[in-house]
Amino acid sequence: MKKIERAIVSVFDKIKIVDFVKVLVDEFDVEILSTGGTGRLLEKNGIDIIKIAQYTESPEMFDGRVKTLHPKIEGGILYRRNLEKDVEDAEKYNISPIDMVVCNLYQFKEAIEKPGTTLEDALELIDIGGPTMIRAAAKNYPDVIVVPSPEHYDTIIAEMRKNKGAITEETRLKLAQEVFTIMADYNAAIANYLQKYYNPESNFPNTLIKIYEKVQDCRYGENWDQGAAYYKDASAKYGLQNLNQLGGKQISFNNFLDIDSCMQMLLDFGQEHYITAILKHTSPNGIALDKKDQLKSVQMAFSCDPMSAFGGIWGVNKELTKDVADFIVNKENIFVEVIMAPSFEAEALEILQTKENMRILEYGNLLEKREEIYQLPEIRSTLGGAVVQDYDYKPIIKEWNVVSKKEVTEQEKEALIFAYRVSKWAKSNSACFAQTYDNGIYTIGIGAGQQSRVHVVKLAAQKAEEFGHKEELKDSVMGTDSFFPFPDGLEASVDAGAKAVINPGGSIRDEKVIERADELGVALIFCGKRVFRH
Repeated sequence: MKKIERAIVSVFDKIKIVDFVKVLVDEFDVEILSTGGTGRLLEKNGIDIIKIAQYTESPEMFDGRVKTLHPKIEGGILYRRNLEKDVEDAEKYNISPIDMVVCNLYQFKEAIEKPGTTLEDALELIDIGGPTMIRAAAKNYPDVIVVPSPEHYDTIIAEMRKNKGAITEETRLKLAQEVFTIMADYNAAIANYLQKYYNPESNFPNTLIKIYEKVQDCRYGENWDQGAAYYKDASAKYGLQNLNQLGGKQISFNNFLDIDSCMQMLLDFGQEHYITAILKHTSPNGIALDKKDQLKSVQMAFSCDPMSAFGGIWGVNKELTKDVADFIVNKENIFVEVIMAPSFEAEALEILQTKENMRILEYGNLLEKREEIYQLPEIRSTLGGAVVQDYDYKPIIKEWNVVSKKEVTEQEKEALIFAYRVSKWAKSNSACFAQTYDNGIYTIGIGAGQQSRVHVVKLAAQKAEEFGHKEELKDSVMGTDSFFPFPDGLEASVDAGAKAVINPGGSIRDEKVIERADELGVALIFCGKRVFRH
């Protein structure tokens, strides 16, 4: 290992840079090359530097656009110390070795997110000299150490102290790889910005460039013999990466999928009332809305299908109270895999943490970030590729069209919209029977994942009866995620007890379905928006 003798320092993020360079100079007698704002800051703090323009005998040009683009800089980084021809060229052209490159880039992504940023502004923040230097240093990592972030300063100093001013090849390779990851993200941000700039209406560019950063390993994959990890979209400010785990086991692959579904359900239902969503395998098995009482919301959601709630994911949309924690922990036959809330009362958290295996997740203000979360497209992998679409976050009702002779009351309308919203989150084909109570609405039977609509309606009704909701089926409402291709699905709904049914309409047999609704004396609403979920 060779001692670091010369470093070039040019950083946009100047946090801790003075302390870092002082150690390089005072403890290891490293010669410092610098320029611009970084150089002025170092000089102001009493650190001797050699200015780049002085070193290269070439002035800065074009208002700072050209500072370090010079053979004495790039050559000093790139030449191979163990290759005789490179050494001869360096001596011939008076190029001295540069052993360390300390450089981080203009914050392009942060700049383009600021309101009012123009294309001209963005172009000026596309770094040229910085990427050139760090790429060169990374390419020549056997001879050069690149330091692309302040987070590495302490580690670098510790290693130099251990190795008499030198850095191991393992560290040099690790940071070289990091540089190319940084550059991939940086270039992706620029390419995506320019694509959006000339084609702002499309979420589907000809080339989709995404960078994902590993957040954590999963306990295991979809099955025990599969490995898995969770990655975040590097361009996303908000998402599951914002979750704070306050207790419980490591999160598994399946947990992440369920947590994602639960989070999206809560985003869809909003914050106006107390919402509880209980689900398993990404489909809801109980959801309730209460206008006054969180505990009641939890109890009513649980009552829909207590059997499936065992080992499920539970989510609420407001701070979780002590009463709810008591219910979850102390009621018989309740086993919760994950409980998630924006926050937890202190006593509630203490109670929940008595269950060592239960994953307790705090999601903070994510419900307030709905618009930002859904700006990015939804991407699902396929063999050898991916399908990409806009997230389905637009209003659940496109149009309210009562197509039957029978009308509905305002209370029934509210219940129908609730049932239809639940059907959106159950796997297609789906059906949801819902009923009202004093201060809220709750699911009494949910069917999901069936290949025919009539069978999913029958399944939802069967589950309602099985779990003690036979009486509640009478005068209930039913929502299903797409049209009835035949009247039989409507007939099954009425046979179960529904007095009003909502679906998007759109079948070639809509008129027959409407005619049958009038014969049965049931209200039928077409809302104009399909909500399939595959």
